[in-house]
Amino acid sequence: MVTLRDNLQSVRHFTALGHREALALRSAAKRQHSRMAKQPDLTQKRVRRATLDSLRRFSKTLDVHIARMATTRLWQVVVLVTCVEAYLQDVLSAAVRVDPTLMAASGLQARYADVLAATSLEDLADELRARWARGWLEGGGPTRWLGELTKMGAAPYPEAVVLRLERLWGIRHVVVHRAGVADSDFVKRHPGVVAAVGERVRVSNPALLQFIEAVRDFVNPTDVYFLKRCPALLASRPPVPPSR
Repeated sequence: MVTLRDNLQSVRHFTALGHREALALRSAAKRQHSRMAKQPDLTQKRVRRATLDSLRRFSKTLDVHIARMATTRLWQVVVLVTCVEAYLQDVLSAAVRVDPTLMAASGLQARYADVLAATSLEDLADELRARWARGWLEGGGPTRWLGELTKMGAAPYPEAVVLRLERLWGIRHVVVHRAGVADSDFVKRHPGVVAAVGERVRVSNPALLQFIEAVRDFVNPTDVYFLKRCPALLASRPPVPPSR
C-alpha cells in the first residue's frame, strides 16, 4: 500500500505536464487575440496573407497543445492501471506468506529447475507465492478479481466501482495495444466512450477523476480486508518528514 501511494504521487506529475500545456495554450490564445484586436486592414493583400498565416499557425498550435493534454490523460490511465495491478500482485504475495490457505487449492508445484536454482527453501516458497499471485491476475480483469476477493471474504464492491474499473482497464488496453484507437470489441464492451469503431479514445478530466475515485474505492476496502485477515501484514507507519 505504501508503494502504491508513492507511485500514485508520481502519477500526479502527468497532471502538472497537462497543466503546463494548458497554460501554454492560453498564452498562445492571448497573443492571437491581441493581434486580431488591432483590426488589421484586410483590404490589403499583404495584410490578408499575413493574417491567414497567423491563423493557420495558431490552429496548429491549438491542435498540438490539445493533443498533448489528451495524451497525458491517456497515459495517466496506463500508469494508474499498472500501479494497481502491481499493488494487487504484491498484496496477494504478502498475504499468502502469512496465510498459506489462500493458495492451498491452486495445485501449484515447484519445477525441478526451480528447486535447483533456489538458494533456500524460503526463496523457493517466495517464488511459488509470486507465481501464484501472477497467475491469479492473468486471464481476468476487475470483474473477476473483485468477485474472487468477495468469495475470499472481502465486502462486496459497489457495482459502479466494478464498471468504472472495467472501463479503466479497457482504455489502458486500447492505448497500449492500438495507440488509443477503439476497435469493435472496445465499442461493444464500453458503449458511450466513443461514437464508432476507429475513433480515438479520449479521457476528460472529470472522467479521470472518476477513475481515480474508483481505484480508491477498490484499494481501500481491499487493504482493510487483507489487514483484517492477516494482521501480521500491518506495517509500521512510515515516519513523517519534518516540516520546513
